[in-house]
Amino acid sequence: MGMTLMACPLGAQERHRQQVSSNFGLTVPHDPADLPVSRAAVVWPERSPKQVPAPRLDLQEDGTWLLAGGWELRAGDSDEWLDAVVPGTVLTSLVADGIYPDPHYGLNNLVIPEDLCRKDWWYRTELSLTDGLLAKEKLELLFNGINYRAEVWLNGGKLGRIDGAFVRGRFDITALARKENLVEVHIFPPANPGIPHEQSARTGRGPNGGVLCLDGPTFISSEGWDWVPGVRDRNIGIWQDVRLIASDGLTLGDTRVVTDLPLPSTEYADLTVRTSVTNSLEHAAPVTVRAAGDGFMAETLVKVPAGATVPVELHARMDHPALWMPNGYGEPNLYDLSLACTVDGRVSDRQSLRFGVREFTYELTADAPGRPGLRIGYDPALGAIFNNRLLRGVGGGVSVPSLKEGVNPDRLPLLEPDAMAPYLVIRVNGVRIFCRGGNWGMDDMLKNTAREHLEPYFKLHRAAGFNMVRNWTGENTEEVFYTLCDEYGLLVWNDFWMSTEGYNLQPVDENLFMANAADVVRRFRNHPSIAVWCPRNEGYAPESLEARLSALIAKEDGTRLYLPNSRDCNLRPSGPWHYFTDPARYYTETAAGFNTELGSPSVPTARSMRKFLPEADLWPIGDAWHYHDLHPETKVFRESLERLYGPATGLDDFCRKAQLMGYDSYRAMFESWNSRLWDNTSGVLLWMSHPAWPSVEWQSYSWDGETMGSWFGSKKACTPLHVQMNLHDRKVVLVNTIPSDTPDLTVELTVTDLSGKVLYRRFDRKVSVEANSSIPVFTADIPSFEGVVLARLRLLDMDSKVLEINDYLLSGGDDFLPLNDLPSVTLKARRLRDGRYEISNPSRVLAVGVKLNLMRGGEQVLPALFSDGYFHLLPREKRIIDVEYDGGGVVTLSAEGYNIDGIR
Repeated sequence: MGMTLMACPLGAQERHRQQVSSNFGLTVPHDPADLPVSRAAVVWPERSPKQVPAPRLDLQEDGTWLLAGGWELRAGDSDEWLDAVVPGTVLTSLVADGIYPDPHYGLNNLVIPEDLCRKDWWYRTELSLTDGLLAKEKLELLFNGINYRAEVWLNGGKLGRIDGAFVRGRFDITALARKENLVEVHIFPPANPGIPHEQSARTGRGPNGGVLCLDGPTFISSEGWDWVPGVRDRNIGIWQDVRLIASDGLTLGDTRVVTDLPLPSTEYADLTVRTSVTNSLEHAAPVTVRAAGDGFMAETLVKVPAGATVPVELHARMDHPALWMPNGYGEPNLYDLSLACTVDGRVSDRQSLRFGVREFTYELTADAPGRPGLRIGYDPALGAIFNNRLLRGVGGGVSVPSLKEGVNPDRLPLLEPDAMAPYLVIRVNGVRIFCRGGNWGMDDMLKNTAREHLEPYFKLHRAAGFNMVRNWTGENTEEVFYTLCDEYGLLVWNDFWMSTEGYNLQPVDENLFMANAADVVRRFRNHPSIAVWCPRNEGYAPESLEARLSALIAKEDGTRLYLPNSRDCNLRPSGPWHYFTDPARYYTETAAGFNTELGSPSVPTARSMRKFLPEADLWPIGDAWHYHDLHPETKVFRESLERLYGPATGLDDFCRKAQLMGYDSYRAMFESWNSRLWDNTSGVLLWMSHPAWPSVEWQSYSWDGETMGSWFGSKKACTPLHVQMNLHDRKVVLVNTIPSDTPDLTVELTVTDLSGKVLYRRFDRKVSVEANSSIPVFTADIPSFEGVVLARLRLLDMDSKVLEINDYLLSGGDDFLPLNDLPSVTLKARRLRDGRYEISNPSRVLAVGVKLNLMRGGEQVLPALFSDGYFHLLPREKRIIDVEYDGGGVVTLSAEGYNIDGIR
């Protein structure tokens, strides 16, 4: 998220030459009187006792050895060695050692010193090598990611440098290696760490970032943004793993796997494996390179001269491949590939990687001389054919690029113009994908990238029906992020490390930027989930980088679109990011094209709030809330809460009311895009779907994995076969984003008062909807009413089985205050087989906003994936709810809601 800029007119290249960035962040720290203040004292942790280092080498599936455990850390100005967490940041280690309190909690972050990011640090570990390893022709150390710069040493000898947060460092240690070795890493901080803005009721939201952007490639948000505070060490440290590579002198380079389908047929896929072999020996060597997997095998013999690197290309055909498809459009099938180079019958080096059989194509609009507005079916194999500096505004803040000089449009796959022009449409294996999901600003404030920490969030994305995540400014560039996107069928919109053009500063060292970008592309290009490479957030790359980046993507990848801007170019302008008092405005003002950022406040449940705020700061709203991202712009949200539901009496009351508002807002965002499926809309991404720390602002679930109103509202709207009522015109629409036609459906609308009395009913039978399309069914001609009513849509199949229930609370006035007069309801629950529960409302009034929770030993089970939440139960109604969760033990069901007094 950033500043709003004007759309690009014709001749926009000149505008970008003149673009001047303005945000240098704070130049001096806040006046202490303006800093946020807690009503609770900081609780300092107990210092953890120093552990005896216990380093070990763990053999991995790909034949490398992980340097696990035994890492130590000290500041450059100290002689005291501390236990270090690797992979992890400096602050990760200092918190684990009990030196500083958990920065996620309350205002603890403010007591952690800012100088952590302004001094150098040393890491060390011991490396014991067996005789077998020492007998290898070549030994190398591989660092998969440090931040920000580092020198690497072995046994007192300097191996080399690593520069930038997203480039690997690979060092030959053969000459220095011995039985017992000392590995040392000298970490240097960024040159421009900046001064964080500290949010409070007095200081407001502040600037997004500052001078740290000059040092990109790094985690530019760690200076502080409007969704995360300044991280005190700026995430410096050995944040990815370290490995030992042992070979017989012949090593494989970065491998590229390309699958080519004869679209529209998917009967077979041609597989191309491109790699290289480097010979470190003093003599030439004949090398057999073999690629094998389930249903394919190819090998070739190459002669590699001494000291040379030779490219290798292998080909195979896969019959009837299992395709990789995004969530909701099929299964994200993956194949394992084993690659080995063999000399004299011995495997010198090998790689294990996964890929998916998938092919991206794109629909977009571009101009050719004398032929404006061509609709092109772009295949990335065509190369870099667009001039992203010669742009034409087409209205509504949207612009289109031109074809490069010399590109013949008659040799391109031209499409008939349709309602999607001029917007981007992404196709996977020939199928149009309606992209719905959200932005990840950073996976974790402390860069905790362990799979067990991140995977629950991916489960939540899949369960919500999302199929795309945006890697905002590339802050999540680690193997496990892409691996989990692959496995859960989530397309990745992948930015690089720059933010808003004309506002945020440009990186100073463009060669450093390009070196990191090239390594990221080579390292992660085999992940089938990556769908778009984008140079920055909200703007175009500097002119000096634009041609280099587009050429890099064409050369080193060649299977994805390089889109020059995260908004405006074949996209609609991003935003808005604030609460709409009338959610019908999403339909009338925002639903158009492809939007990479659309947001609204999203407050966690009271149970989650108690996990990260001290009791004294929970109520009334104060600085601790503001520090956790309650911006001044949320004033409209808070005023609307009072108007719609009445003034909150405390934390629990505020949060239960906020959940209904979050549900309605997030459902409306997605349903507004649903209402124009392929009739002008092709994708919408939340700002944001994932929180980097405990926040009370943009998110679809909370930091602890709790599913709140915004998540369930999103999930409802993203149901693959979905019935909805448009808020602006009350048309009932059937939306089908599954890849098959669905016939003989019944759509039913019933409107009742709060006691269940039927006021209006309408239904249509024998409704059929084609795959990947939507149809209007009827217009709800609801008679005028007073007070609050429930409008319930039900979708039934040909056997009268209920497929979906979608409820809307409607007000005949300007508020929902009558809900406050409802008596409390105690629900009943009956456990069925296979993790299902029958929930019933035994009362004579509507049960509003039912939210179920699973408890184990007094603690909430998170995440627990309930099939529905914040749903409403009519008097005497029963509902079957499914739930999925990890772990064993005895669990119990609890319930909360607007007028819910528990469950029995």
